[in-house]
Amino acid sequence: MPSNNIVNKSKNEKDMSFLLFDGVGNWIVQCDFAHRKVLQDFGAHFEDRGLYWKVPATVESYKYLVDNLPNLKIDNDVSKALVNLKQVEEKIKTIKALSETNDKVNLRIPEFLGTLHNYQKIGVMFASTANNGILIADQMGLGKSAQAIGTACFRKHKGDIKKCLVVTPASLKFNWPLEIKKFTNEKFIVIDGPAEKRVAQWLTPDVFFTVVNYELVVEDLFGGEVPSNKRVAKEKKEESESQRKKKIRTKMLKSLREGVFDMIVCDEIHWIKSHKSKRSQCIKALRSKYRIGLSGTPLDGRLEELHSIMEFLVPGLFQKYMVFLQRHAQFDYFGNIVKYRNVDEIREKIQPFFIRRLKSDVLKELPEKTYKNVLIELTAEEKKEYGELKKGKHLVTQDSEAMEIVIRCKQFCNYPRLINPNTQHNSKLNAFMEIIDEIVVKNGNKAIVFSQYSTMTAILKGELEDKGLKLLYLTGETPKQLRADMQHKFNTDPTIDIILGTDAMSTGLNLTGASYVVNYDDFWSPSIMNQRADRAHRMGQKNAVTVVNFICRGTIEENIRGILRNKEALSNEALGDDVKEIEAFKGLSSKEILELL
Repeated sequence: MPSNNIVNKSKNEKDMSFLLFDGVGNWIVQCDFAHRKVLQDFGAHFEDRGLYWKVPATVESYKYLVDNLPNLKIDNDVSKALVNLKQVEEKIKTIKALSETNDKVNLRIPEFLGTLHNYQKIGVMFASTANNGILIADQMGLGKSAQAIGTACFRKHKGDIKKCLVVTPASLKFNWPLEIKKFTNEKFIVIDGPAEKRVAQWLTPDVFFTVVNYELVVEDLFGGEVPSNKRVAKEKKEESESQRKKKIRTKMLKSLREGVFDMIVCDEIHWIKSHKSKRSQCIKALRSKYRIGLSGTPLDGRLEELHSIMEFLVPGLFQKYMVFLQRHAQFDYFGNIVKYRNVDEIREKIQPFFIRRLKSDVLKELPEKTYKNVLIELTAEEKKEYGELKKGKHLVTQDSEAMEIVIRCKQFCNYPRLINPNTQHNSKLNAFMEIIDEIVVKNGNKAIVFSQYSTMTAILKGELEDKGLKLLYLTGETPKQLRADMQHKFNTDPTIDIILGTDAMSTGLNLTGASYVVNYDDFWSPSIMNQRADRAHRMGQKNAVTVVNFICRGTIEENIRGILRNKEALSNEALGDDVKEIEAFKGLSSKEILELL
């Protein structure tokens, strides 16, 4: 709040309170210190060294302040802002009502290439109407990224924004370019690569979308440090060369860090659910006109996580963290939260900023089968070792023929420890467990999980059981009668979360109890991939089916799709591990095998 807008009280106005509007979405309140509890109870922030209180501007907060602050003098700008807020809030209520009934809406987004489902159009309308940040919490597979891209394009057309920053987990960073190219011709850049090249990427002119992972926001814009307004005394110890270069990069990007982004989209926004994490504090230090959070699982049973997310999207919506906990949490003797209270207040507060649809809500509109490709970025260490494997310079692939190198590269993408038992890196497994957590643990869906390797399914079995999931395990060695028993148990027993196996279960089983088919790795044949999906997508299925594929970027896994998708099935026979897999190459030419590498 600019200092020239602060009211200087005269002696006659000592007991009077003042209400102003800051023009960017907040009520500004000046009142006697005796009335501080009125502001604290509503979650106001004490700003500018105690000169005033700041409250998010809503019709509800206005009514609260008028009812509870005596001798309140209201500035003219407040009345004008209130009229606009009432119009916006009524429009949001109307849009949310449309979401509940899914009534047909007409929405045209100029230069948007894709076709949005009706519920997605409603999501774009909702996000484009709100003056504050909003949370799109649709269930996985309902196209949250398409809605965010549509909103950005719509706001650009209206003249609201010129650029959009997309912040995402590293494992999803290269999925966004695919989505952007699918829905729009807007220019984009992905912040990636060596540190010395990233400054120029950040400052690239004439791009609409800038895509970056959370870690690089922390490293590039904040130098890897938690942002602070306090002046810290300079340390006398010598800096390393890497520290010195990092400070130079951060200084060059100061204008971004301290400026105001037109729009920020935070994908998988539950990545900032922890108040104490460096990642969370850095993201919240960024300023923007509009904010969108995307998450299929915004609340994992802990209200304090929702508080952290909304603190970024709508700063000041809730009380300060400790005040929030005192009002909404009950503690035991040791300080652990045992239960929550006054949850209805939280529900009411987030309604204008929150929209969530489940598959069951929009089932009639959804196509019967949708696909979600998870593009995984390997770590630097994984990339280096993969490169050695591919070039035949690794101990495992020295003097190996191309076919064997292809197989080893594929195994490495799945689980690097199959090649190097000492490595601690496993990007694909980490991404897989995150997706399973969202699908099964947090949203209660059943899933079929495939891998063409029995060695890999055994590893996945251990990981899933360690997470406490109840599963059935089926391989080529499973007797026919037991397969039938497993099918019945999976479809009828609500306690079973997952059925896991090789392509031995890609034929003959009716697994309509699942609404997700998760392919940990691709099989060499498109027909077998279709057979996998058909275990759930068949007669008797009452839910839409989502097929999730994991693909390591820049590896053989991308190339497999490019070469084999246009070929007929190499074999209808299920292939197991290495020896059988080599048989699949009989359908490939030498040139095609080399192209895989």
